[in-house]
Amino acid sequence: MNIKFLMIPFIVISYVSAQQTVQPLRLTDCITQALGQNPSIQMSEAKVQAAEARSSESTTALLPQLKLTGRAAKLSAVDPFGINIQSFYFNYSAVIFPSITNNYAMRLSLQQPLFTGFKLLKNREMAELNAGAIREDLTKDQSDLVLNVIISYWNLFRAHKVEEVIRQSVEQMSEHLKDVTNLAKQGLATDADVMKVQVQCSDVKVKHIEARNAIRIASMALNSILGNSLDLTVMPSDTPAIFQGMDVPVLQEDLQALQRRARDHRPELKSMQLRRDMNSAGVTAAKGGWYPQIFFIANYDYARPNQRIVPPKDRWDETWDVGVTLQWNIWDWLATHYQTVQAQAALRQTEAGMTQLNDAVTLDVAQQYFNAQTAKEKVDVAYDGMQQAQESYRMTSEKFKNGVTSNTDVLDAEIALLQAKLTHTQSLVDCTLALAKLRRAIGDNE
Repeated sequence: MNIKFLMIPFIVISYVSAQQTVQPLRLTDCITQALGQNPSIQMSEAKVQAAEARSSESTTALLPQLKLTGRAAKLSAVDPFGINIQSFYFNYSAVIFPSITNNYAMRLSLQQPLFTGFKLLKNREMAELNAGAIREDLTKDQSDLVLNVIISYWNLFRAHKVEEVIRQSVEQMSEHLKDVTNLAKQGLATDADVMKVQVQCSDVKVKHIEARNAIRIASMALNSILGNSLDLTVMPSDTPAIFQGMDVPVLQEDLQALQRRARDHRPELKSMQLRRDMNSAGVTAAKGGWYPQIFFIANYDYARPNQRIVPPKDRWDETWDVGVTLQWNIWDWLATHYQTVQAQAALRQTEAGMTQLNDAVTLDVAQQYFNAQTAKEKVDVAYDGMQQAQESYRMTSEKFKNGVTSNTDVLDAEIALLQAKLTHTQSLVDCTLALAKLRRAIGDNE
């Protein structure tokens, strides 16, 4: 037989094994990866970069502007202008304005705004505030992404733990089925007892199939948010830092103190505050249309012919001028008034939005605070229930082996233990997620 054909199964098995390699993931690594690769964060970062560039651009309007212009032209020939004096004693003729058809000129202009009705100053302030608001928007997007990563990570952890608990229950019921089957062969149990265990075992196996599918779904959700291939097999390596009886510092704090912290640290509120200040500056900038505009201007001309030299000469000459210009829009059909009304309306909208957002943040903190407290209480109760269910199962199993209790009691104890373990796992993950949402609500980015 050709050795190449013998190698094919080995290659296929190796490839499948490589595809099924489980990659352990730490939560911090997941967060770092998501922040570095997520498209929405990249879009927000680009917005920040553009806003900062606009802020820098607005500053340049306050600085001297230096421009160089040049001109070269061919003019049509005209009759030169001159004088011709004839008298008894002499004749005199001279060309005063010759026809110069080749014209060349260069001008270097300097312009510095002295007073623009505060428009330029407020435009720069608005650009800086807008850049700050967009930076806070980026912080919010990052916080939201971190929370989504945390939720996806612990959902995958929950799926694995649920599968593990149900798998253990399947193993327990399979062993119990063997025991009942052996007892039935000895006449110590009925066929009905065997069938009852078989039905219960089948039900748990169905739950195990669903649990394995839940792992696939949760794994794809985490891979999607991390930018991984959806079929990558990942396994959370962290475990919830919550256990029965522990004190959670954030839950020991006063609710009003947490709400005040949220009002100081939530990026949404910071962004709204900056936009309110930006619109306030916009009102002043709009009113600037009522003021005169004053500029310092200096020009240097190097031309052939230079228009300031009379009579013109077909040669290069340099001249300069320095001065101050004033422009005042006396009547603009109330355009400045309407611009001011628009700016004031935008400011009122932002102030109303600020109040609305502040109320929403206060409510969010309260809801997440009580949700976290409730979740922590469930952890304590679920742990006690799991301990009791384990002890009940142990005692019932021993009694059944000694012929003291019935098969139904064992099945009830097994189901109770399975449910208690699932409830405990669920409570741990729920509490972990509730605390993460509470930290997000108070603006804790650590």
